[in-house]
Amino acid sequence: MNPTDIVEQAKRQMAALTGLPPDTVARLDRADDGWEVAIDMLEHRAIPRTHDLIAAFEVKLDDTGRILRWKRTGRFQRGQAREEA
Repeated sequence: MNPTDIVEQAKRQMAALTGLPPDTVARLDRADDGWEVAIDMLEHRAIPRTHDLIAAFEVKLDDTGRILRWKRTGRFQRGQAREEA
């Protein structure tokens, strides 16, 4: 699978698993046994948008794009600097 397909698979599957809409893909890395994706999901919509609550996830996918594991690595407001895990 190409990187675009992997990203789309990760977004679609994470939306189904968490019930949250995908916001941003922050990172995509090829791993020895698949792919690793950092994806931000919109956890709470707020007004103004800079106060939206974003959940950051690390997702591990196999070569066919199926999720092997995922974990939430943090939460942040859209208008604040993101803290790296």
